[in-house]
Amino acid sequence: MKQFLSFVRKEFIHILRDPRSLLILLVMPQIMVMLPSYVIKNEVKDIRVAVLDQSRDMYTEQLTQRLYANDYFIGKGEVKTEEEAAELFKKGEIDLVVVFGPEFANRIMHSQDASIQLLSDGSEPNQASVRVAYAQQVVAGFQKELAQQMTQAGKGGQQFNIRVNSRMLYNPQQRSEVNFVPGVVGMVILLICCMMTSIAIVREREMGTMEILLASPLPSIDIVLAKLVPYMIISLIDMATILCLSYFVMHVPMTGSLLVYVITAVIYIFTSLMLGLLISTVVNTQLAAMLISLLLIVPTIYLSGMVFAIESMPVAAQVVSNIVPAKWFISASRKIMVEGVGIEYVATEIRALAIEGLVFMLLAWRFFKTRLA
Repeated sequence: MKQFLSFVRKEFIHILRDPRSLLILLVMPQIMVMLPSYVIKNEVKDIRVAVLDQSRDMYTEQLTQRLYANDYFIGKGEVKTEEEAAELFKKGEIDLVVVFGPEFANRIMHSQDASIQLLSDGSEPNQASVRVAYAQQVVAGFQKELAQQMTQAGKGGQQFNIRVNSRMLYNPQQRSEVNFVPGVVGMVILLICCMMTSIAIVREREMGTMEILLASPLPSIDIVLAKLVPYMIISLIDMATILCLSYFVMHVPMTGSLLVYVITAVIYIFTSLMLGLLISTVVNTQLAAMLISLLLIVPTIYLSGMVFAIESMPVAAQVVSNIVPAKWFISASRKIMVEGVGIEYVATEIRALAIEGLVFMLLAWRFFKTRLA
């Protein structure tokens, strides 16, 4: 028994001496439990709503104020035409447009149907449905209160109905694959690139060939970039294959420019590869590199906007999500593939990916060890 306890004690000492093992055993479980609880929200908040008012009467004004006063909505002013609303959708400045039909108050006063149309971005069908449902609740509450006011005013026999219909822009069939495929592509490419390059330098150390690299006349930055090129070519082949499967098998549209998508994908692949190289320069074993690469699944799923709306997360989580490369690629992919926007509408995403890629490259260069000891 004493010998058995000695071996147990020895194993505890080995674990306590390895910071990475402690991180995986003691910290990661808490993160994987708390992050979903902290980030995942069933409700959709901060819905940016604009109004297209074709009637401009007291009832449309009252209902507009009800929407703006609701905690779930943020008023973004008035638009003049549906074309202007579509432009704001493409820029990502609004989430919902409420269109009041002509003679709204007049039709209510004469016991006729008054129409309201709700325009939402169907590239994210689940969130779009929730946004429309929230707006319908506000309209239903307004109609009920208006009926009570008419009853109190002695007009109880007057019947009217506010007819609400919704239209999903860019994805009218509300196909779920249109929403999920760009996100899954972003996650798969990130993980493949990171896993491939995260073991690149560590493998050289473990195989004992790092001495040959260090003895070459090439500077360290050239060695790092030389590690990148083969994996870049392989990743581009993977991306082309995945894109063909998405288009021909799952029938996900490519509404926008294929060239713009390719430019965005190349920058994203570069950023992902550089993140893997950065991991490779700061760990000592292939196992540790693989584990860290796999752990990227958690922030990619929860903080990239692939499944859960980022705007509904706490402010701290929204800030942290900005350093997740998949967030920018998924956002750009949805805009290009589903909304059909040009490069000017995804310039922010491309710029963010390029900056992150350069930062990862500089850090990988900085932490690259030019000595074996």
